[in-house]
Amino acid sequence: MTDSSATIAKRGRPPNGERPMTAAERKRAQRMRDSRAAIDAIGDEQNAPLRVLLAILARVEASEPARRSAQRAWAEIGRRYNFVSVTEQPSTEETPSRYKA
Repeated sequence: MTDSSATIAKRGRPPNGERPMTAAERKRAQRMRDSRAAIDAIGDEQNAPLRVLLAILARVEASEPARRSAQRAWAEIGRRYNFVSVTEQPSTEETPSRYKA
């Protein structure tokens, strides 16, 4: 009998670098992806996945633009899951203007 030692590759996806990522590195990378996706979805809530819309809702108290984005995200969730039939549009009549005479 011949003694041939063949290297058997492990199943699954190969590592991106020299070694596989640790659990902490994978979680850190996931958090970075989620953060980037939430930032990229601001202003384009209609095409954002549910996970990103929920992340936008979590930032509601960060600033005024974040609050408006959260309102749009909530309206989009309501539209997708049919619990909001008509969303209120912001009125421009009550907006103060610097150019009034």
